[in-house]
Amino acid sequence: MINRRTFSASIGAMALSPSVFSQAGYPQRAITLVVPFSAGSFVDAQSRVIARVLSENLGQPIIIDNRVGVSGSIGAEFVARAAADGYTLLIGTQGTQGTNSALYKTIRYDPVKDFVAIHGLTGNANVLISNPSRKFSTVADVVEFGKQQPGKLNFGSGGNGTSGHLCLALLQTRTGARFTHIPYKSSAAALVDLIAGNVDVMFDFVQTSRAHIRDGKISALAVTSSNRIPVLPTVPTMAEAGFSGVEALSWGGLFAPANTPPAIVKRLSDAVSRVMNSPDVKSSLDAVGSFRIGMPHEEFQSYVATEAVKWADVIRKSGASL
Repeated sequence: MINRRTFSASIGAMALSPSVFSQAGYPQRAITLVVPFSAGSFVDAQSRVIARVLSENLGQPIIIDNRVGVSGSIGAEFVARAAADGYTLLIGTQGTQGTNSALYKTIRYDPVKDFVAIHGLTGNANVLISNPSRKFSTVADVVEFGKQQPGKLNFGSGGNGTSGHLCLALLQTRTGARFTHIPYKSSAAALVDLIAGNVDVMFDFVQTSRAHIRDGKISALAVTSSNRIPVLPTVPTMAEAGFSGVEALSWGGLFAPANTPPAIVKRLSDAVSRVMNSPDVKSSLDAVGSFRIGMPHEEFQSYVATEAVKWADVIRKSGASL
């Protein structure tokens, strides 16, 4: 005779699908990390440092897959369509998860609904810089000029839809000032023309501007982060300069396809929390003036949803386009 208790336990075990057992032991094989930008790019370089330490924490290899195109959207769409098993992940950015869907009509994924935001990784701030000959001492000087003489001030950027362009759109939307946008093929080209005096003002990443700020070739007026940047300790934030609504980060985070099991999401989020506090990652980010975004799963999910709404509104109101 079959013992009823033993029989019930056997039926319960049979009811558990193979995926339940695989979740408990996740990860059991190599993980593919899609970086939607080219090898050697700034995002790629930071991702490889984080991936190496994360691989050590998870005990499995992490294979970098650079899928480039449409400002990162090609790679993002690939992950959105991947199996929700934790073995295909994305380095998502402010662009792929926040602004691209409002700028590109060809985007075929929802930046919030089609992903699980696992953990925040890195943040990079822009700095509002000007040619010293313009003699702008504060952000208020720039905004007042843009109000008194709309369109007379040339505002450079690394191109339509870039972080510098969107920071400009945010500044105009929040203040009512108006400038003439001059898009370049790269922020480096725009910076060269700013130093030469061919454009007046621009937003640029702290990483690429700080040496020229230190040498006095350009003037730094404010950073777009909520806190001051250690490599530019004397430069105020936009809020300290009197413009609290003009805060913007070029952030990066780890994402998985929607419906990834909660146990796997928690495993990854906990592992990333440890990774972001590791000496290797800390020193790598500090060296280039980036900072860590210590947002675990639920907090980061909320942040990403807020960012998507914020930038869609800014793009709509400003008329920013490609």
